[in-house]
Amino acid sequence: MRRAALALALPLALGLAAAPAAFAGSDSEATPIGTMEITIDGGEFTEECTDFPYTVDVTGAAGGVDWSAEIEASRSGGRSTPSAMTTGTGSGTVTDSIMICSGVDGAGDYTATVAVKFTHPTDTTKVYDRTMTIDFTVSKAESETTITNVRERSGSTKVKGTVLTTTGLSDPTMFGDVTIKVKKSGGSWKTKGTEQVDEDGNFSVTIDRTYESGTKFKAVFGGTDEAKGSTSSIWEL
Repeated sequence: MRRAALALALPLALGLAAAPAAFAGSDSEATPIGTMEITIDGGEFTEECTDFPYTVDVTGAAGGVDWSAEIEASRSGGRSTPSAMTTGTGSGTVTDSIMICSGVDGAGDYTATVAVKFTHPTDTTKVYDRTMTIDFTVSKAESETTITNVRERSGSTKVKGTVLTTTGLSDPTMFGDVTIKVKKSGGSWKTKGTEQVDEDGNFSVTIDRTYESGTKFKAVFGGTDEAKGSTSSIWEL
């Protein structure tokens, strides 16, 4: 069974790596005391609950001007509204993040509604509330399935391998199912066993028989909430 997910949404520290630009969206709002532009990077899941970075760039604001950006994101079919809040004073750039959980919200196209507020330090008539809308995309990670060894011993055949993301992560692929398919010379592919990927991205499937030379094996990963499925290259005895 897939791990349960909690839809937490807490902003993190500065310096998070940006995701590919194809996933990103941005918008800006101008007021008489400052302009704010926000870019949400989006990207691929790296774990069940992943922090997706966003950048707040404030220009034209004097040192005493306070500002805030409250983000609420939603996806069609999602079961929660991931949120984040960033505040600051004066002009500058801040990098923060919004947490999205696969088991609750999942991969897809998101729309974030951002409540923007600029407040003058002494003039209460200069308080400006604005709203911006930002579209961004969250996707499942690409996976790579590899058979690393096929060993026959004591009347059985053990097939070992790994399933990792294309960036080498195991969190998105762990606990997904791998099915071993076998094709004897002149025959068709037959399913011979299924096991879960462990926390390190490894799998091991034991088949209660041995095979003659020329038999082919492949491993098929069915995917998870965070990672797409994939099929290994063919291993031949």
